[in-house]
Amino acid sequence: MKIDSALQHITSVQNKGVKSKQSKDKAAGSTAGSVSDNVELTDTSSFMRELETQLADIPPEDAGKVESIRQAIADGTFKVDEEAVAEGMVQESIEQLSHQHNR
Repeated sequence: MKIDSALQHITSVQNKGVKSKQSKDKAAGSTAGSVSDNVELTDTSSFMRELETQLADIPPEDAGKVESIRQAIADGTFKVDEEAVAEGMVQESIEQLSHQHNR
């Protein structure tokens, strides 16, 4: 996955299976007697999409580092620090669990 397309991929995944209220109403009439799932977007969803658009326009903090990583990935020379990734995953899990516990 290219770094540039990461946000585009996220939005395309979010858009799959989303129906507008109007198409939901039409589908309800044609599927009488059958079970279906429906998704309605909230104002929060619209706000998140707006933020994603704004974030996509912000240049990276360290463009040189981003470019060197992009080039290393393209060359096949990028090495992942497994310990750093594992430590980050553990820390994120601890934070999520503590947030759930504090609710």
